Amino acid sequence: MRISCSPGVAEVTQLRKVSIVVVSYNGLHEATRPCLESVFGKTACPEYEVIVVDNHSSDGTVDYLKRMAAREPRLKCVFNAVNRGFAGGNNDGIRAASGDILVLLNNDTLVTEGWLGKIVSALEEDRSIGLAGPVSNSVGNEQRIHTSGRTPGEILAEGEVWAAASRGDKFETDRLGFFCIAMRRDVLDAVGMLDESYGYGFYEDDDYCIRVREAGYRLVCLEDVFVYHRGSATFGKGSPETKALLRRNRALLERKFGVAYLPLHPRDGQFRLLESYLGRMRTAGADEALLFKTGNRMKLLEELRPKGPLKRWRYLRRMKGIASEVSRLRPGRTG
Repeated sequence: MRISCSPGVAEVTQLRKVSIVVVSYNGLHEATRPCLESVFGKTACPEYEVIVVDNHSSDGTVDYLKRMAAREPRLKCVFNAVNRGFAGGNNDGIRAASGDILVLLNNDTLVTEGWLGKIVSALEEDRSIGLAGPVSNSVGNEQRIHTSGRTPGEILAEGEVWAAASRGDKFETDRLGFFCIAMRRDVLDAVGMLDESYGYGFYEDDDYCIRVREAGYRLVCLEDVFVYHRGSATFGKGSPETKALLRRNRALLERKFGVAYLPLHPRDGQFRLLESYLGRMRTAGADEALLFKTGNRMKLLEELRPKGPLKRWRYLRRMKGIASEVSRLRPGRTG
């Protein structure tokens, strides 16, 4: 079967049903409702279902989901009597899913045109990819790009410009943010469900990334897919409860795998990508799209400037070197 997902997106051969799992816990008007409206409004591939697992919301989410499911045949709902947390809620959704491609999508996200078709294409065309994810405005690794918009609409428009400049571009990474990840069912069968020992959340995504890599698969970020992420829709930033949960779950992950967990700093991830862009410029030239992407990540690195004097000195030296190299490689430069 051959299905065209949307104009400008390559056709996907033998596309099977995709299951999009969304876990909700309150946040109806600021998160869940706009997320679902985005998914159903921006997803052109016909062979998909959306499974919303509600973790015992008390703000009208349940009634809204029931009304929506009554008029939207692609929507399935699972209503939990208790808050099963991020891992537990996603596992419940996976159990209810019928698709051969599984997408875990946070309820505080908004998608863009063609997002699902490009993700599915990547997973179907390269079986070495275990997990695939997009770039975003809010994520704690090199998936993040620079955005300056103040509203979701403004940020989405910036994301679409980035995606247009990144057609076919992707990079391998050690971890992906689970605000939006996708996998084939054979990967799920090999790796298993999310570990519910992490409770309400944090580090269950790092745990899963480690397990997928240990199973021999690659983790890939698709730079031509942008998904807006509001961030911190469930957990308050910097609250004592959040900090305690982070400490507990990091210790749990380190005991489980028997290592000191030292993920790549987001700043170092950005530098690594800039070096890869420079390598492409040296080989194939500095086209407009690549210069735009380089400038974008350099702007983001300005936001990630370290505070310590030695780290700042190294950072500034590295930034100066990249800027000099870009200037040298820019078209029209002579001498």
